[in-house]
Amino acid sequence: MSDIKIHVLHTGAVCVSPDLPFGGDHCNPIKASGIFQPRESRLWLLVSAYLIEHPKGLFLVDTGWARAMSPEGVFDKKAQVRSLGSLVLYEVNQGQVPLGECVDEQLERMGIKASDIDAVLLTHLDCDHANGLVQVKDAKRFVVAADEVRFASKFTNRVRYNKDWWGMVTLDEFEWNDDKGPFGKSYDLLGDGSIQLINIPGHADGLFAVKVLADDGRFVLQLVNI
Repeated sequence: MSDIKIHVLHTGAVCVSPDLPFGGDHCNPIKASGIFQPRESRLWLLVSAYLIEHPKGLFLVDTGWARAMSPEGVFDKKAQVRSLGSLVLYEVNQGQVPLGECVDEQLERMGIKASDIDAVLLTHLDCDHANGLVQVKDAKRFVVAADEVRFASKFTNRVRYNKDWWGMVTLDEFEWNDDKGPFGKSYDLLGDGSIQLINIPGHADGLFAVKVLADDGRFVLQLVNI
């Protein structure tokens, strides 16, 4: 497994309240939403996906924004409200993805089609991670923690999540099968320890980081974006 490669794919940006990524234990849903904060205090942060080239296949971590968020590659409020399916959600996070930066557009430049992807690993189902799933809907498998699907299905989370983002595919929901990480819950994706999905709840119940481990003990731990 020494031939593992990881590609970082920046898929636009998201504009959020600083309390959302940096509020810590003192944050609350109102602060995180930024609805009552001045626009000039908000932060633009990169939205990223990650392609893992592995001897056992191609694995895509998250999907970034859909092209429908920025049809012309520029900020477009009306398009974003339609893509997110909610004016309230738009007020919490605005997004932009320049032309050529959607995940499928970047993969195409690498000579990779969505149908070549063995699994899309959805760290959680927030919009800046799952909204672009439609761009790779022809992938072979879509992996998400069962805890995250249950969390997204709660009545109190109906504004935060929109099932339309993933409704065109069948989600492969997994239960934790190993005990790695700070909460003792992880999932060994391939059964050989080389790709471990490690539960880091807080931002979302089923949120996971991805640890990629080589034969020689070297590893990369990809801590997800907000």
